[in-house]
Amino acid sequence: MKRLLVLLLVLAGGLVAAALLVPTSAADVNGTTISQQSINSDVSAIAGSAPYQCYLNAQEYLSSNGAGSLPPVTGAGRTENTGDHPTATSAFVATYLDTEIGHQLVQQVADERNVTVTPAQLADARAAYEGQITTVMSTVAQTQNPRLTCGAAVPLTGQEILQTLPASFVNEQVQFVATASVLQEQLSGVGSSDADLMRYYARHQSEFDRVCVTVAGFNTQAEAQTAAAKVAFGTPFSQVASQAQGGPRGCAPLPVFASQVPSTAKLGSLPVNAVSAPISAGGGYLLLQFTSRTPTPFSSAKPYVEQAVQEAGSAATQKAITAAERHASVSVDPRYGVWVPVQASVFTPLTPNTSDVLNPSANEVGVAPAAASPASG
Repeated sequence: MKRLLVLLLVLAGGLVAAALLVPTSAADVNGTTISQQSINSDVSAIAGSAPYQCYLNAQEYLSSNGAGSLPPVTGAGRTENTGDHPTATSAFVATYLDTEIGHQLVQQVADERNVTVTPAQLADARAAYEGQITTVMSTVAQTQNPRLTCGAAVPLTGQEILQTLPASFVNEQVQFVATASVLQEQLSGVGSSDADLMRYYARHQSEFDRVCVTVAGFNTQAEAQTAAAKVAFGTPFSQVASQAQGGPRGCAPLPVFASQVPSTAKLGSLPVNAVSAPISAGGGYLLLQFTSRTPTPFSSAKPYVEQAVQEAGSAATQKAITAAERHASVSVDPRYGVWVPVQASVFTPLTPNTSDVLNPSANEVGVAPAAASPASG
């Protein structure tokens, strides 16, 4: 089963298969059925949103450091109605069902711990989900790969992408993000209520300070070390920075800048007006100076407090999910794939015999299929 991070951020999808060719029940997880109807609804939503498919591919690209990619969505079959896609690649459907099973296991772990989600937490989850999508699309923009960016001149935002999906589908994803987030907060030992989060904030207030920074970027560590030496001998850092490459700068809560550099940089302990040691980031090196640091009120810091608490509970949550996977009773209809307990994943069905395929030529790469019935492909 995928790591919790992947479960939270990567949703695979496929297309609706012909109704007569798929079972009523796609899978059963500890007695809870994942129906063919629910899968059809979700994959139809994904099939109708090219921007969301670009986001899924972008997230897979980033999570695999450019080494992985999702299977193609569309199958070869067509119907007589323009725009209809009654078939899907088996690999994509198996990936989607694997994610659905993971979501169901997370929900069951949450139910065992009496996790409930409030309307306010749903609103927070929606904002976090939109923000995650925005970050992913901004990050992959530099690849200029249309499969990842949808060819957009300006990176698509989470809000723009989610607007291309049915509200019911978006609500499902937001509900899952909220449930998983509250589960992490509870298993962190902190709790998920505003009172719990405020107590955590009070104990770690400086970690959420608003800081203003000046940044200098360099191609090599040696260049950064030379610049740091100049500052040590009295050259103002502002002068050094003006002669160097640009980097992230401005004012924001400390976690915003800390998330852009390795944790070994220990920005939280950097005094105001001091210059950091060279920080490896983005293939180069940075020197960073806080020019001011002021407390952030809880109302503004709350999203970052939630994130910190969730990170604190991520290991315990992953342990609980792994235990649930180990003891789960999962069955998958073989037409969707094969459940492999050791990997806790759905594997793509084996390729059928040619004699079992109604229209074999439709599956040949580069060959336009003839007019096919809804059951062909």
